[in-house]
Amino acid sequence: MQIRPYIAEKIKRHEINQSRVKNIYNNFQQSSICTQDGFTLIEMVAVIVLLGILAATALPRFLNINTDARKAVLESMGGAILSASNLVYSKSVIGGVQNLPTSNIDLDRDGVDDVQVIYGYPSADRNQGVAKIMGGSFSSEWTWGGNYSGTRFWLTTASLGGRSGLYVNTTSVINSGCYMTYDAATGAGSSPTISYVTTKC
Repeated sequence: MQIRPYIAEKIKRHEINQSRVKNIYNNFQQSSICTQDGFTLIEMVAVIVLLGILAATALPRFLNINTDARKAVLESMGGAILSASNLVYSKSVIGGVQNLPTSNIDLDRDGVDDVQVIYGYPSADRNQGVAKIMGGSFSSEWTWGGNYSGTRFWLTTASLGGRSGLYVNTTSVINSGCYMTYDAATGAGSSPTISYVTTKC
């Protein structure tokens, strides 16, 4: 019920006098004023405790998301390396070097050998093998190294390895605890293998 039209109607009918109207109106205004109180100390403590519980519950899940993301990045790179290695093998078959223990092939037909291959697949040499077949932002976003025989290649992200680009010493890659290895083909008809270490991802 709206008070003002009601009062106006009463005034028109002269059922109540004007001073009474003022009293009714003033009482209505005073009763409609709301008083606001602040939070009590107990309410504030309860809110802080609740936020702490939520944070403690959400933090492990957030950390697991980061771990899963790092693993996914490594696995994605492993897949990309295997795909590129298969393309190199196709080129090796065309060149007839797929059964040789060591050879070099020209990928872009410019007369210069681009990548060292072992039984047709890229070697794990840190300079002339797997690193040569990866393009784009590989050199700025990844840290890698290899053994001197060119049979094993270690790789991690630049953020985990501590630097980007070629890093001959594999210690920083291995110490990251979140890396992949590429093992070159070991004989004619064999193919390279990828494995992952994710203990610290």
